[in-house]
Amino acid sequence: MAGLSRPSIKFRSEVLGRRIERVITAITGFRVVIGLAEMRHAQEHFLLPDMIFLELLEQVLRDPTRIFVDDRQHPQTYHLFYRLENGRYICAVVKAATSGHYFASMYPTGKTIRNTHKKLKELKP
Repeated sequence: MAGLSRPSIKFRSEVLGRRIERVITAITGFRVVIGLAEMRHAQEHFLLPDMIFLELLEQVLRDPTRIFVDDRQHPQTYHLFYRLENGRYICAVVKAATSGHYFASMYPTGKTIRNTHKKLKELKP
């Protein structure tokens, strides 16, 4: 029809100037906001397409082997979600802020959990 414009479809949303790729509910009940920039940075460690990377991240957050809490940098708290996959650990880092929970990074740690993380308070998944 003449004169009618088509609405633009927005696949990604923006919150506080941050491009949001997805929101995943972790096993802890946190709704974790996955920012596009943070996702791209973490993908450098895995070299996976977007959808496969997001599926892996979702597995780590929803079904972790162990969870550690780093609250030494008060008021910021970080939750470290570890998942054992094929004999190797993957660590997803979630920053807890007053405005919500945000994905910070994800990286492989090898056959063991990092020693500095083992000293932190552990949550039961």
